[in-house]
Parts: sequence; structure tokens; C-alpha cells
Amino acid sequence: MSSRRLPVAICTVLLLVGCTATDQYHDDVDAVGKQIVADWKELPEVVGAEHEYRHGLDQGQVIYAIATVEEGSVQESVEQLQEIARRDYWRGTSRNVSLTVSVYSDANPRVKSPTGPDNSVSRKRIELDDPAGLEKQYGPRPARR
Repeated sequence: MSSRRLPVAICTVLLLVGCTATDQYHDDVDAVGKQIVADWKELPEVVGAEHEYRHGLDQGQVIYAIATVEEGSVQESVEQLQEIARRDYWRGTSRNVSLTVSVYSDANPRVKSPTGPDNSVSRKRIELDDPAGLEKQYGPRPARR
């Protein structure tokens, strides 16, 4: 490669890598996580909720929605929390995202240490496996941008 082409090639590669890396974050996907947490926090049995939005070339778009509920209402809460997450995901973005809902009891809360045990009461990946049913139940999904 000639000495003139080398800087152009390097700049082109850096530009392409830079665009790809910055294009991985999507406001609408992060907003889905925020909406799930906000809706969960309205429930009286929820004592804490948060989301983690991860994105990148190696993992794609991933949302972890995490709720902690009162010990006495754990079993009744799991399905409701998953349904709220499914609804907010359907209504919030047209993008295909990996969404995992984890529910913890306040008697045995989440351990944030990477080597800590997974003491979740429930952990489920939310699927949008019935688009016609979801559209009927929640209305149309946002159009692709």
C-alpha cells in the first residue's frame, strides 16, 4: 500500500469502527427499561426496581429488569411483573432486544457481587412470541425507524 493510501485507509477504518460503536446505544431501548422500572415502582409490593441496559457489538441490545418485592407477595408478583415488562417492551420499541426479568424477595435480596449466588426467586427471558396476540392486547408496536 502506498504511503498516501495508508492514512486514508486508517481513517476509514477508524470512522467505521467509531460509527458502529456509537450506533449501538439506542434511546428507545433504554427508555423501555426505564418505563418498566417506573411501572413496577407503582406496585405496592415492589420495594425496589432497577434496570441495566447493555449494548455492544459482542452482545447486541440487552435489558436486565430487576425487581425486589415483599416476601409475602413474591409468588403473586412474578407473573404481574413479567407481564408489565412484556407490555412495556412491546409498546416501547420496534427493535429486537434481549429482555430478562429477575425477581428477588426483600428477605433474600440480590447480591451484586460477580461471584455472589443467584438468589432470584424468578429469572425469565421475555419473548414476543405471539405478535398478533400482543397487538390485539396492547395495540400496535412502534414502527421501525
